[in-house]
Amino acid sequence: MVTYLIALIVALLVIIRFEKSPTPIRPLVQLLALAVLGRWVFMTIPNVQPTTAILMLTALYIGWTSAAILALFVPLLSGLLLGIGPFVLYQFLGWLLVVSLTYLLRPMLLRSSIPLLAVGLVGGFLYGWTVNVSFMEVIGVDFIKLLLLSAPFDLAHGLSNVVFLFLIRPLFRSILGKQLG
Repeated sequence: MVTYLIALIVALLVIIRFEKSPTPIRPLVQLLALAVLGRWVFMTIPNVQPTTAILMLTALYIGWTSAAILALFVPLLSGLLLGIGPFVLYQFLGWLLVVSLTYLLRPMLLRSSIPLLAVGLVGGFLYGWTVNVSFMEVIGVDFIKLLLLSAPFDLAHGLSNVVFLFLIRPLFRSILGKQLG
């Protein structure tokens, strides 16, 4: 229960920070739609989705606040299509951790694709482990067992991040360059 309260406070702080930012809303709404549709299109393949890659690239090219607001709204809106449960706030926190890591390593990630792909791989595990906390709190399962059982799915998520980052980074850079100047 404490984690839910922390997640709600963090979400409120992200919203307040976003309201004060000068970032144009149009590209973010487009990225939000793309991330939600990407989750929906790939829902039949467990943990394979372009959403994490889109959020990482948003943090890299637009900024932390924009990526954080997307990290908040993607699980809420995609939850309307795929189902909402106690894990939604943990999805937000998981993506927020990945976005924060990407933003912290931004200077290095802008120079070379290899570190970005490595962070994408690690991001799959970081996201999965964060969501596992929700199952631990709600169901009461041992966290180590959850880590072991989720490892193949976290690996699939991490590898799909690598593939999506490799495929969409050039397109992302080109489109955002035109929209944001």
